[in-house]
Amino acid sequence: MLQTIRERLTGWVAGAVIVIIGLALVVSFGNMNTDVITANVAATVNGAEIPMVEFRQVYQNQLMRQQEAFQGDLPTALQEQLQRNVLEGMIQNRVVAGYVSDSGYRVSDQQVADAIRSLPAFQVGGEFSPQGYIAALSSRGLTPEAFEAEQRRSLEISQLQAGVVDSAFFTPTEYRRFIELEQEQRKIAYLIFDPANFSAGVELEPEAAQTFYEANSSRFQTDETVVLEYVELRLADIAAGVSVDDVAVRDYYDANSDRFTTEEERRARHILIVVEDEAQADAAAAQAADLYAQLAGGADFAALAQEFSADTGSAADGGDLGWAGRGVFVTAFEDALFELEPGEVSEPVRSEFGYHIIELLELRSGTRMSFEEVRDSLREDLQRQQAEDGFYELAERMDDIALENPGSLEPVAQQLGLELRTVDDFGRSGGGAFGYNQALVDAAFSAAVLEDGENSPLLEIEDGWVTVIRVADHRLPQLRPLDDVREQVAEELRLMQAAEMARSRGQAALDRALAGATLEAVAEEFGASVGGGSFYARGSDQLPAELSAAAFRAGGASVMPVTNGLTTSNGGFAIYRVDQVQPGRPEAVPRDQRDQRKAILARQAGNAALGAMVLDLRADANVVISPDAFPEPDSF
Repeated sequence: MLQTIRERLTGWVAGAVIVIIGLALVVSFGNMNTDVITANVAATVNGAEIPMVEFRQVYQNQLMRQQEAFQGDLPTALQEQLQRNVLEGMIQNRVVAGYVSDSGYRVSDQQVADAIRSLPAFQVGGEFSPQGYIAALSSRGLTPEAFEAEQRRSLEISQLQAGVVDSAFFTPTEYRRFIELEQEQRKIAYLIFDPANFSAGVELEPEAAQTFYEANSSRFQTDETVVLEYVELRLADIAAGVSVDDVAVRDYYDANSDRFTTEEERRARHILIVVEDEAQADAAAAQAADLYAQLAGGADFAALAQEFSADTGSAADGGDLGWAGRGVFVTAFEDALFELEPGEVSEPVRSEFGYHIIELLELRSGTRMSFEEVRDSLREDLQRQQAEDGFYELAERMDDIALENPGSLEPVAQQLGLELRTVDDFGRSGGGAFGYNQALVDAAFSAAVLEDGENSPLLEIEDGWVTVIRVADHRLPQLRPLDDVREQVAEELRLMQAAEMARSRGQAALDRALAGATLEAVAEEFGASVGGGSFYARGSDQLPAELSAAAFRAGGASVMPVTNGLTTSNGGFAIYRVDQVQPGRPEAVPRDQRDQRKAILARQAGNAALGAMVLDLRADANVVISPDAFPEPDSF
């Protein structure tokens, strides 16, 4: 099926083949037998089932993404929440898909095919790759049928989204208010009581460190680590020892001469009269015969192609299909093309797409590259091939020997001539020569390797680098002696007490300001300095972010001036005074920026309307969630 699409297909061939494939895949998906999964469902939505296997597959994919972002296992509570979020998302998708179907939203087979061909994941060198398409789906456990049906549903839902979002509107009053808020500026003055300015005045009691150390012992423990023994194999090391002589290169050249010979290629143009069903065949044949007669009478081929050819991909270029060799076009077209001489025009040729009139414009004969031209690149190819063969053979043997000797890596090192190496202090965040690698961390702290002392399976650190590990020693977290962490304890105590002093001093200063003292007078009284005093835009990077957020939440122009305070993220205290609010002026916004902001506001309104619509559809849907939908995360 899709494997037969050649990467070089262009023009009418590419378009027509994809349409047929899209239709075939959709039909076959619609006829799938679902009896196998209906007995085990995660939920039903208006009578339609969400199979448990589908839910668990989606959940596992999301879990892997979250673990990569988290760089480790997700806590159980987060895994349970993720399960519920995934299922709720699937339920909402089913609800919307049902509404879209009932409302008559439809997409054509051509739209489905075009959408798939445009996805970067399925392209090689900017062109759709059928082989890459199949491989990418297979790696994710998907079939083309299921994927293309899902793409069809997604495109139909996109029609609904576009209809709701693009039809959203806002009033001039709403736009004015939007600009007034977005470009609002406020005149802000502030005082900062930073703990760093108070740390020099902190004096610790002699017993304070001991008391704090005992009360917070969990904060002063060593990390859980292991000592790893490992053997590794690197493709680069093997490649460095591979040499290929000229005799081997020459033999390879002679044995693979087809690789260095280009086939004859032909440049042609055509006029296509489509036959959509056999009832139209006679009319199409008559039109093709008439066009052929016009060409025989001296009519311009390119002009007729532009006017009459149904191949929109080539008609604009006068029917030009570019250069192509054998195996690109369908059989009937190819046979006719390769019987022509340059300048000749074929009689109408019937293919599964309709009638073609073909003109051969040019041909170029195949050529063969000389041995001297390709010798260096062939040597590199052979070296790489031999290195890869050796690498994969040794990697397989490494895995087998490690499995046969589960409690030791010495047999692996001895039999393969590898060095047995060690990494000390390998923790759950990685370490040593390996850095951080999730697969390696998972293996090192798995029950089989950590608790049972077994060798790990073969692990790929990166492309061309594999290893097998075993845990030689396991070091549980231990409380570090107070003498080792005394400086750390003292520093934490100083920071805590300095923060308390900063907050206390700041609160006292705020009380004075709220009692009527000016910010300048408070600053002088408390040995601080007033910052700001200028107008600042919303989100300005010239103010601490938390202070800016608080100041812009402090009411509107009618309540100015406003004075207040807040505890800062570093444990200190800030006092701010907002003296004046200056709303944004819509009339001062340049036209291009005004149009851009209108588009943003419209999209926000549309997205809000779409979100409300989805929630309404979900509330009205008949949803039944299986009691078995949320087992313990570890049971997946």
